[in-house]
Amino acid sequence: MRKSNFLKRGAALLLAGILATSFVGCGAKKETPEDKTNTTTEEESAVTLTFGMTTASAWKERYESFTDLPLGKELQKQTGVNLEMTHVEDKTAMNLLLATGEYPDIISYNWQLNYTGGEGKAIEDGVIYGMSEEFVKENAPDYWRVLNENPELLKQVKTPSGDIFGFAFILGDEILKGGYGLIIRDDWCEELGIELPETADEYYEMLKAFKEKKGVEIPLSVSSANLGTMLDRGIITSPFNLVTRELYLMDGKVQAGFYQQEYKDALAWLNKLYTEGLLDPNFITIDEPTVTSNMLTGKAGASVGSVGSVLGNWLSTNKDVADYSLAGLKNLVAQKGDRAMYGHYNTDVVGGTTVITTECEDKEAAAKFLNYGYSEEGHMLYNFGIEGVSYEMIDGKPIYTDLVMNNPDGLTSQQALSEYQLAYGNGPFVQDKDYLLQYYSTQEQIDALNRLTDNDAKNYKLPRITISSDLVSEYSSLTSDIKTYQDEMTMKFITGVESLNNYDKYLETLKNMGVERLIEIVQGAVDEYNSR
Repeated sequence: MRKSNFLKRGAALLLAGILATSFVGCGAKKETPEDKTNTTTEEESAVTLTFGMTTASAWKERYESFTDLPLGKELQKQTGVNLEMTHVEDKTAMNLLLATGEYPDIISYNWQLNYTGGEGKAIEDGVIYGMSEEFVKENAPDYWRVLNENPELLKQVKTPSGDIFGFAFILGDEILKGGYGLIIRDDWCEELGIELPETADEYYEMLKAFKEKKGVEIPLSVSSANLGTMLDRGIITSPFNLVTRELYLMDGKVQAGFYQQEYKDALAWLNKLYTEGLLDPNFITIDEPTVTSNMLTGKAGASVGSVGSVLGNWLSTNKDVADYSLAGLKNLVAQKGDRAMYGHYNTDVVGGTTVITTECEDKEAAAKFLNYGYSEEGHMLYNFGIEGVSYEMIDGKPIYTDLVMNNPDGLTSQQALSEYQLAYGNGPFVQDKDYLLQYYSTQEQIDALNRLTDNDAKNYKLPRITISSDLVSEYSSLTSDIKTYQDEMTMKFITGVESLNNYDKYLETLKNMGVERLIEIVQGAVDEYNSR
């Protein structure tokens, strides 16, 4: 075990009250001669690995542990590996677990988002075992094959020092990289004789018509987090010649949208919506359930969200409500027929990464277990579940059964799928587009996906960079302080608490806070990424 200290002992005591640990028995091994690189031998079937992950909201109300799920049981059966799970509730609990210095053999976690400095720093801190290319080639040949099918993939799973940090969740098709944006009540548009809006002016007029002609209490219902996402993902910024509020690339140079004059015009437009009662007056304090309630009950006619868990769930919930119809919109532009500059667009490697920790005593066995997800057999299990139960092969394609798409116990398709596969979330495998094309079960969702992904975000998106370890502390401090300030000022400008006449003062403050140094650090990381 890692050397203990006072902090670690304290964290361990606190953690004891938070962790929910479950243990499961051994499953029978299944092995075929042709996939001996993907599965373990009979001798290895006695291997037990400890596995840490946060519980998933999609199943935690029905199961205590991942290994209680049909997926968890089948995974052990097919790999011949016993899993002892350590489940934590959230990011706070996971960080407490990491602070103890005593880690499970494997941890699935969003290191880049939740661990200061990301995977590279976690390797430097002695948490993650940094794998060499030779180690991966020898112990995870299917994963190595996938990484070499696309030159960008290997770059996205490496640190600046050349370590492969873990087993990534990889989006296997362009269609999987988008799917978040504006959602409106298109049945109201039809009733009012309004075409689906494309420009900022048309969207404004639609909200105004909802309020004045339909008597809608809250034309646009979003939370402050939603509003930030609309700006960061460029959903409403193109009309103002602003790519996005966040950091992006222009001709290879890093830019910060929140540090540009064009951002002022986007804020002025939002201030107009707020002042005229078209944007929810309580957007700073309301939460996601309230937004959902507003959209389901007719209190609101426009919002924002993903095609699956928001648009799909709202349509499903109100499927028996007469004349209730939703549509996803293209990201707004200045002139009809323009193409939006930005939008929700993911890199190939996203979300959580499953890593081998330095505490793991049998790293080769852990690598072979995780390699399974990239084999043909593992690909089918992680994406579609168990043949004959959650899917059937029809005309050579895996088709989900009614058990998961029209669950007899009333589970949503996301809840039912969560018991048999991980494609709805993430994990150590390549996500299959056939999952998404079935999960988006309505024509409204397919139409929305096509509209929401009709933008040029790919031209401006930052690659999946890693900040070098010597700059992590400075980068994290600058990012935290600047984000807090610009978030606060965004809310003040929109609500009018701060006059937009003071926008230049805002820019000057950002400069004094070190925004140009932040851009310089990110530019260095981009250059390093491009040089790999």
